[in-house]
Amino acid sequence: KIHNEGDEDEKLESIEIPSFIKSPVLSQVYPALVSHKEKYGNPNIPLGSTDGKRCKTLRRLHFQNKLSDDEVALLTDMGFRFHSFEDVYYECDFDEMLGKLMDYRAEFDTFQIPKKYEPDPELGAWVTMLRRLYRTKDLPANQIEKLNEVVFEWVSTRKCGSSFMSRYREVLSKLSEAAEAGVDISKLLIEDEELKKWIIGQRVAYENGNLSESRVQCMDEIPGVNWRGID
Repeated sequence: KIHNEGDEDEKLESIEIPSFIKSPVLSQVYPALVSHKEKYGNPNIPLGSTDGKRCKTLRRLHFQNKLSDDEVALLTDMGFRFHSFEDVYYECDFDEMLGKLMDYRAEFDTFQIPKKYEPDPELGAWVTMLRRLYRTKDLPANQIEKLNEVVFEWVSTRKCGSSFMSRYREVLSKLSEAAEAGVDISKLLIEDEELKKWIIGQRVAYENGNLSESRVQCMDEIPGVNWRGID
């Protein structure tokens, strides 16, 4: 059967857009999302097209809390893939985000931005990933150089606001210093049974659904340890 673009356009035009959709971007791409899901089983249109770029924009709008609850629920039910913290770092333009960070620094006189910074959730996530990638030595040298030039604070001093934080800070400090000194973290965990036992305790709590999202994010910042897989 020969593909007829006219028929395809006519089909897209016939798809009714829910009345609660207020986002112009979602209104534009919704028919294509429906069509893509019918064809491929998911609405995640590849980037190399106008609708694919609109999907990328939708992900940013979601992370910025600029989509309504109904719009998010609709996309979730369709199986639309939203951004994770990692996606934000890789999708965002470094210089653009650095400019936003410098604006934050000028206003608040600090780089200690909350992970969930409500006025700009992308910025909080981006800074969190910068510190994480720096600790794991995965941050590009040119980006490290630019951040050092503005005297960026590589260690977060913000608190997650939970009772486990005092022990967590001890663990984070110890393992961060060890990682920077080139110490083999796996050997360190063998030598320090209490430290390893505490990390395993967090893994068990996570597997049982008893570790809050904020604590999970804190644990993800510990360098040199796959805490979710430790045994």
